[in-house]
Amino acid sequence: MKRRIIKQTGIAALVVLALLISKNSHVGALEDGADAVLNYMSVSYSLDDVKNAADRTRTAAVSANSEIADTVGAIIGKTEFAEPIDEKYTGNQAAVYAVAGGQVTAVGESEEIGKYVRITHGDLGESLYGNLKSVSVTVPSNVKKGQIIGIYEKSDDREFYYSFTEAK
Repeated sequence: MKRRIIKQTGIAALVVLALLISKNSHVGALEDGADAVLNYMSVSYSLDDVKNAADRTRTAAVSANSEIADTVGAIIGKTEFAEPIDEKYTGNQAAVYAVAGGQVTAVGESEEIGKYVRITHGDLGESLYGNLKSVSVTVPSNVKKGQIIGIYEKSDDREFYYSFTEAK
């Protein structure tokens, strides 16, 4: 599915590029053809259609980047981990992300780290995320690197908790 979306995105980009070149080519037939295509598109597709397609493309591209990085890491024997939280977030809340793909092995609440999520990353180890406001994954779901697993809310009482334990 992702491969198809990426292929369609590439084709769409080439069509847009061809339209731009044709529209500015100063060749009458090419400019007329570009005008006809643009006119057809403006009648057949709404701005919401274009925005929805752009959102789907962005989501696919972000996912593809993560998969490419994981594949390259596996080939060269080095694993790159994502950041568990965006440290530059504004406001009171921030999304919490899985640092690598794996399986959710525990979701719960404790006095020490509040609401938490534990993810096992195969032979690499496990990550633990705590003091979450809400959790958006369940045991035993599989998660991808960069997937949102919960929400942290800034508080004077508790800081975001994160730990990674390497497998032995």
